[in-house]
Amino acid sequence: MSRRNLLFRRILPALVSVVALGWLLSSIEISALVAALSWNVVVVLLPSMLAYGVVTLVLEAASILLLMESRPADFGLWTAARIKTASYLLGIVNYTLGAGALTVLLRRRAGMGLGESASIVLLITSIDMLILMIMAAAGTTLMETGAPAVRAGVFALLVAGFVVGMIVLRMPANLGPIERLRSLTVFEALRTTPLTRLGKLAAMRICFTSSFIALGGAAFVGFGIEVPLSDLIVGMVFVGVVSALPIAVAGLGTGQIAVVEAFGHLAARETLLALSLVLTAFLLSLRAAMGLFMAREFTKEALEESRASEA
Repeated sequence: MSRRNLLFRRILPALVSVVALGWLLSSIEISALVAALSWNVVVVLLPSMLAYGVVTLVLEAASILLLMESRPADFGLWTAARIKTASYLLGIVNYTLGAGALTVLLRRRAGMGLGESASIVLLITSIDMLILMIMAAAGTTLMETGAPAVRAGVFALLVAGFVVGMIVLRMPANLGPIERLRSLTVFEALRTTPLTRLGKLAAMRICFTSSFIALGGAAFVGFGIEVPLSDLIVGMVFVGVVSALPIAVAGLGTGQIAVVEAFGHLAARETLLALSLVLTAFLLSLRAAMGLFMAREFTKEALEESRASEA
């Protein structure tokens, strides 16, 4: 990759974040944004954030271990958790970089092939996306307000597409022209993981996604905003998907636009922008602290590998 392209890839997310935030801030009254802040936000959100960090990290580590057919004797829940926290720091830049870091660390620390470790990360990500779509579809059908939302049929089609893809990957018959693609190592976990284990993974990831939605609910409580459960589910799913797009730094800017657009019928733009900025700041601080204190050497290892692959 040329230096110019590499520089562009690194600068573009920061530029997107700056432009998105600048556009939002230019359309609101800063004094109203500041007025929306209070100590009640910290009182409610701080313990909720700490609980979220512990619960989700345990779920992340357990998900990784569940999909590992074999692993070194010293690779347990604690090691999996530290590896995951190492990916948090790079994930702050963008979701894709964090996933790449997790793949690299699994390969090195668990003695896996690159394709095998990538297949585990891909399977977890795929299940997360499936759960997000199902939750959004369910929430959309129960909408209590006139909030703008993607119709449940769209989500249902996406879910159906995922299911069909899984069936194609797992079919025992030879599929001719696409057999070579289907047999790629990166699809191994999607193709071979037993259904019982997939069920356990889905249950873990439902709890994971629900934790994020609950954290969003805590933020609304802290800011004194009443939000129907269906609106909360659909809105937080939308925010989660948009924030995960690797086009901005840690979803900064794009995540704020998502919150304002998804919940604009419930509160003033200034209040929603304050809520999203505080929630993002808490999340970034939590993940950075966990990465620095729990897995500093793993983070350095993953960063060096990522730079080498980009060179």
